[in-house]
Amino acid sequence: MRTRLSPIALAVASTLAAAQTETNTQQIERVVITAERRVTVLDTTPAAITALNGARLAERGDTGLADLVMLSPNTSVTNGQGATQLFIRGIGNVFILAGGDPGVALYSDGAYVSDQTSSNTALFDTQRVEILRGPQGALYGRNATGGAMNIISALPTSSFQARLGLLLGSDNRRESEGFVSGPLTPGLEGRFSYQVREADGYTRNPLAEGPRRLDDQSSRAFRAQLQSGLGGNGTLRLVAGHYREHDAGMSVPVLPDPASIPVLLYGVTQSSDPRVVKSQGSSNRVDVNTAQALLEIPVGSNTLSAALSWRRSKVDRLWDSDTTEAAVTTSGFLTGSTDKSIDVHLASDEASPLQWLVGVTALQFDQSQDVSIQTQVPLGFIVPGAPMNLPLPGGVGFLLGGTVHTRSTAAYADLRYTFNPQWSLLAGLRVNHDSKRADEYQNIAAFGLAGTGHPSDGWTSTPGSIGVEYKPVTGTLAYARWAHGFKSGAVNLGALQPDLVKPEKVSSFELGFKTEFLQRRGVFSAAVFSSRYRDMQVSQVGQATTLLANASAARIHGLEVEAAVKPVAPLTLSAGLGLMDPKYTDFTNVDLRNAPITPVNVRGRQLAQASKQQVTLGAEWAGSVGELRTTLRADYSWRSRFYFTEFNTSDAVQGGYGLLNLSATLRPAAGPWKLWAYVRNAGDTTALTSMSIASPLLGAARQVTWTPPRQFAIGASYDF
Repeated sequence: MRTRLSPIALAVASTLAAAQTETNTQQIERVVITAERRVTVLDTTPAAITALNGARLAERGDTGLADLVMLSPNTSVTNGQGATQLFIRGIGNVFILAGGDPGVALYSDGAYVSDQTSSNTALFDTQRVEILRGPQGALYGRNATGGAMNIISALPTSSFQARLGLLLGSDNRRESEGFVSGPLTPGLEGRFSYQVREADGYTRNPLAEGPRRLDDQSSRAFRAQLQSGLGGNGTLRLVAGHYREHDAGMSVPVLPDPASIPVLLYGVTQSSDPRVVKSQGSSNRVDVNTAQALLEIPVGSNTLSAALSWRRSKVDRLWDSDTTEAAVTTSGFLTGSTDKSIDVHLASDEASPLQWLVGVTALQFDQSQDVSIQTQVPLGFIVPGAPMNLPLPGGVGFLLGGTVHTRSTAAYADLRYTFNPQWSLLAGLRVNHDSKRADEYQNIAAFGLAGTGHPSDGWTSTPGSIGVEYKPVTGTLAYARWAHGFKSGAVNLGALQPDLVKPEKVSSFELGFKTEFLQRRGVFSAAVFSSRYRDMQVSQVGQATTLLANASAARIHGLEVEAAVKPVAPLTLSAGLGLMDPKYTDFTNVDLRNAPITPVNVRGRQLAQASKQQVTLGAEWAGSVGELRTTLRADYSWRSRFYFTEFNTSDAVQGGYGLLNLSATLRPAAGPWKLWAYVRNAGDTTALTSMSIASPLLGAARQVTWTPPRQFAIGASYDF
């Protein structure tokens, strides 16, 4: 069943679902979602979707996108090299510089987030996170070839509510989070939320001249909302937010290599301890401001929705990128962006057999970026036969960047025709036009390279989907869907390439099944899919920086399973399984790190960043001890081996590993306070999460990020 989407209806539906959980603890909770831009129930929505409860994420210690590691089948998230990288079904954000786009579309309260370098800001006062797996081109547009993720904030309330929370943890972690919500005047409600985070960092720097710790945290975030009722059950919601992070930043250690530039020039090397990074200087400043206006009004029996969004961000990072005690390489990254978008759509009610949603949208994204690298290079790299232990006089400075202007407009439709209570036909179509124009520069004075460029291009696409839904009995759903997705072309900003990277296209077929059993003490869902990609965009090693290029073709087959069961009232067991066979089917490239002059055909090799197997297991016990309610939870996630490049070499691979997270809560059956505690990565697993290979001129150094070590915290909150 679908209903039209409105904040009031969503709040009521969420309250009813929560009430049902309290009164019937034998049953698995019914989760209300808005993934199809309508209010639906997760178990009766014909798509592969995982919905994560915001309050439970906070109790687990998930306070940023990078914390949502492997919580959904065939899904991974990492904050590699300062940019959030989301991967769904093997597809994701493979390019962290301006000019490219992610393969997983990220939305915050329905607004598309274009700038991936500043998207891992904060999860606070969050109602829900929805993860949609598979191409979502019809409703979510371009850049959703792998899937989409939507972060949904908690809404203003009609009665007064307030909460204050404090948390203390390892690495001198100090956090506070809270909100106040309720009526301001008759017909006007407000909500103010905040988050403050401080931590000393878990990576030690042994050098006296740099920061004492890396991977520290010093951030402030707030969100203010006003919601007004309009005549005829309409609503207008205004949202403003700010995020600021000023700290030393994350560590990006370089893996030791016997023939690296620091070894050749000065006989020094990087630390082999993942929790020790030598840094002569590091700083990280992120500032993000957002504003949204969300309008929903009835038009007859239909609902008109309009969303106007604005986002401005600035990121300024500086780091020691050779991570040794010698002054070899320093890197700087400065980017700023302005994101403006509008979306207007009209949705029918559910009374008619034909349910429809039609809309138009437009986006304007302008991003400037400057990358600077100052490095020492062995003279022998430049002059054949020259000594390798003498630096090139004056070193080498790389300066490149510019501005990218992106424009996108689209009209879209989503249709559902119900023939009878068992059968429904599904269809969606989007007509989209994208354009990109760049003003770029490159300056490598040591090699006499300098210039500017003004590449531009545009593309018209028609991503869409068609499917069928079958409900043989109450509580059981089967569906089949074919979808076509499109990812915009890209600019390698600063590379002075006249032609833009070609768009990425995908065709995908999916069969899904959802059911409940044991009088809803258990739920089960499964999906099998097959996706074929043309001109897949892949990250490459360039002569100056990382570049984006096209793989000719790739295909991904897979299976996803999610299940939960309550064998007894207090205990809930859950499991997720993701299986994939992700392979390149036509791609020839040169491995500049290992064989710089020999083309390699990688046909049949495993896609970069994609694991073939992934498992999640969860167990939660929720019961009463006297007048107190106690919840104990354990979550284990495991993924198999994955490679960081298409060449599948042993120097760019991470073996299979698992992470165990534990959490507990304690609260009175009817009382205002709550205590909770968590341990993240309880097994203290150390594994690589990302890798970026530098240009051969920089020794093809491997910059990496690691899983955070074991962390623990205890928190308390009080409801007013």
